[in-house]
Amino acid sequence: MTTSLEIEVDRDSVAMGDDVSCHARPLAVKPGTALSVVLASAAPEIRSRGWAWVADVDGRVAAVWSVDHGVQMLVEDRPVLAADVPSRIHYRYFMQIDPAWLHRRLADGAAADRTSLERDYRPIGDRRREEEERRRERDSPARYLSVDCTEALRGLGAEFDLHNDRMARFTLFGSSMRVLRADTMTMTFDGTNGVLSSIRPVAVAECWLVAVAGQRARQARGLGPVGDDPRRPAPELWPMASGTAGTRRWTTRGTPVVQLTGDDAVRAYRLSAGRSIREVVAILTAG
Repeated sequence: MTTSLEIEVDRDSVAMGDDVSCHARPLAVKPGTALSVVLASAAPEIRSRGWAWVADVDGRVAAVWSVDHGVQMLVEDRPVLAADVPSRIHYRYFMQIDPAWLHRRLADGAAADRTSLERDYRPIGDRRREEEERRRERDSPARYLSVDCTEALRGLGAEFDLHNDRMARFTLFGSSMRVLRADTMTMTFDGTNGVLSSIRPVAVAECWLVAVAGQRARQARGLGPVGDDPRRPAPELWPMASGTAGTRRWTTRGTPVVQLTGDDAVRAYRLSAGRSIREVVAILTAG
């Protein structure tokens, strides 16, 4: 009877929630199994297209693995024997770097330095993502934000650059804003990467977004902010960990799910909660 060989397998975590559990596990391998087959058996259980992983075998870069292309070897695909069985396989997460591009770079001699390779790939990735968003906008009539929301935003000064079934991008009084679907949440970004909100459901996010635009429109017109209505109790919010540069963040508990960054975002939520888009516009355009 052939005795199986045991190899320790581990991987990087991909998010904060993923850190809570240990990913190390033993893998039993029959002697003579090709290294590529072993690496396929050891591959991360997270199966998302476009994600790239680099397999280190006893500290040596051996392959790139992805759902898209499987195992792409960078060393000789030798049989694993008892005399030289690897003691450890570790998969390092290389984000959404294109796996085929990553394999070519490593095969050409580039060091498996994620920071450096991510920097080199960024302009390529940005261009590909922009092309994909434009394709979605061109090929499908579906739009993420409702007609009522987009008309209200345009009336308040928003100029749309892109709008497809999962993302809207526009400028508002010189500031770029981006709204996108992230799983079940609607996220709004101000500028390049500043997260203003993460909200569920979409209808609540749309009213909040119109309130933000209306507040900025008032400021551009030289009008003061709209005060809280004493007849309407303000939605209760709880503090979260601070954001970039110590910006305060707040969240609801229960439904709707609302996470906000900064005082302006909080004021917009207090104004928009429980109101329709039309009501929000009427309040913010008064005066």
